[in-house]
Amino acid sequence: MLFAALAPAAHAQVEDEQLWIKLSAETALSEGVDLELETNQRLGNADGGLYESQYVAKIGVDIGGGFKLTGGLNRVVALEDGRVDNTEWRPRQELGFPDLALGKGALSGRIRVEQRFRSGADDVGHRIRPEISYTLPLSDTIDLELGHESYFNLNSTDFGQRAGHERMRNFVEIAFPLIDKVDAAIGYLNQYRFNRGAPDRMEHALTLGLSASF
Repeated sequence: MLFAALAPAAHAQVEDEQLWIKLSAETALSEGVDLELETNQRLGNADGGLYESQYVAKIGVDIGGGFKLTGGLNRVVALEDGRVDNTEWRPRQELGFPDLALGKGALSGRIRVEQRFRSGADDVGHRIRPEISYTLPLSDTIDLELGHESYFNLNSTDFGQRAGHERMRNFVEIAFPLIDKVDAAIGYLNQYRFNRGAPDRMEHALTLGLSASF
């Protein structure tokens, strides 16, 4: 699935090498309810360094049967030449599905709905982001994860969002414990943007992550 989804690569006209850094911390508020704080910093060659900073707060609730409901807010700051270009506030709602055993690993999936409120714009963008992933234990402490995510815009807006299949992400990642209650991850993410009326864009990102639980 992962490599088949990369088929459009041959048609990409614009490419960029990037670095994505994710830091997160999670804690239980009560039985079946958790709070997670997260930040994502994204750097790219074409954009001259840091081009996007994200700050997320979300609460997840186990609703039984392996399903999980999550609600949160993402503040996204877009930068250009080191200066803030625009800011978005993105409320999100998410449904996580039960894991499905497959071979020695497990399939997992979720559907995320987002609303985009951008500074200097009047419209609100709506989109759906389904994701599916497969996690395979390589040892007692090391996991390999493969995944795919697509973005489907539900409407067009005055700030440039266009209705339809906007982009897809395909990724591979290795996760392992670093110290007590802190895990690390390193991987590769391929993002392909369908830019109708303009050259498509492919981004190759080295992904690094640290996650803590308390």
